[in-house]
Amino acid sequence: MNIIIVGAGKIGMQLAKDMSAKGYKVKLVEKIESVCEKIEKDENLEVFCGDGCDPLVLESAGIKIADIVVAVTGDDEDNLVIAQLAKLQPNRPKVIAVNNHPRNEWLFNKKWGIDAKVSSTSVLSDMIEEEMRNNKIICK
Repeated sequence: MNIIIVGAGKIGMQLAKDMSAKGYKVKLVEKIESVCEKIEKDENLEVFCGDGCDPLVLESAGIKIADIVVAVTGDDEDNLVIAQLAKLQPNRPKVIAVNNHPRNEWLFNKKWGIDAKVSSTSVLSDMIEEEMRNNKIICK
């Protein structure tokens, strides 16, 4: 299975290491050159330095043969662009994206090219509400 991860922050790096350790073919795309250099020096990961919103960068990373594209940048707009570019490919890879800001959550759906989303704010909010219901905590 070919996986492209766009964004080499904490989530992207851990995900790349984990998926690579499990035997998947992982390619990491990062636009900050110093981060790319550090990854090339310290990690056993294939990294492509460039903007993940650039179709040529994604093509060099292998988007035309990717099974899954994971957009984990810190910018919702970039994650949406990456999803759209992935869905334009003939292989139509599955797209998983991080939704950083709750106001943009409505965009993270199949119509915008996203097969699955992760929103840590929503997950934590739901967990807090569930805990409050289970413990009958009333807030005013």
